[in-house]
Amino acid sequence: MQNKSHINGGRWPALVFFASSLAWFAILWFFKRNFAVDIAVSRAFFSRHACSGSQLRTVCGEFSESQAPLLTALRWLLYALPSLGAMVLALALFTARTRNKPVRLLVIERIWPALGSLAISTGLLTNFWLKSHSGRPRPIQTNLFGGSLEFEPAGSFLGACVRNCSFVSGEASAAGWLACLIFIVPAKHRALAAPPILCASIATVYLRVGFGAHYASDAILGWLLSVVVFAGFLAVAEWSAVLRRTD
Repeated sequence: MQNKSHINGGRWPALVFFASSLAWFAILWFFKRNFAVDIAVSRAFFSRHACSGSQLRTVCGEFSESQAPLLTALRWLLYALPSLGAMVLALALFTARTRNKPVRLLVIERIWPALGSLAISTGLLTNFWLKSHSGRPRPIQTNLFGGSLEFEPAGSFLGACVRNCSFVSGEASAAGWLACLIFIVPAKHRALAAPPILCASIATVYLRVGFGAHYASDAILGWLLSVVVFAGFLAVAEWSAVLRRTD
């Protein structure tokens, strides 16, 4: 009976993995087919004004959120949080070897999937692959919002951006990973930890769009990508733990 309960308990990360994977591709399909939604959301944050005689652009203006000092400071604070969280987890993993075996195994089973998923989702998939090869210009780079490049819908890979491109958002990906840490916080502390973590995670997504650095699709898909990878890592960890207990 005990083994069966462990197996049933280990199923939810796999279910989240498959559900979030399907959701990721469904959201990508939606924004690719309905790219006007991306433009409309970014336009809601853009303050347009008349171009001066020295400006050779047809659209002039700014994303006013990015001009607010408090929001800029908040953005940099939120930017640092996932790195701080990763350092805390790495320290916990390092010190776990001095603890008794049950505690050590529990810490390892929770932390290695978290650190591994951060490296794969935000590091490899987002920053190394998608942002380097998608070619999608950021809103502030497009001629819709005062830039010089053509707009490209999410997932097109045909844009003129050459490096550090818009699809998907690296900071939103890190924020999605930060939100996933709620599920490895001990249950007795979860209700206290969840609200500030979720607020920080959602605020990061909002600011990346509000600053004109990313379209809504970039931020949403970057955030959800970390959920997909985190759930996949956690599913593997849960099933590995089940196999060890049944040996």
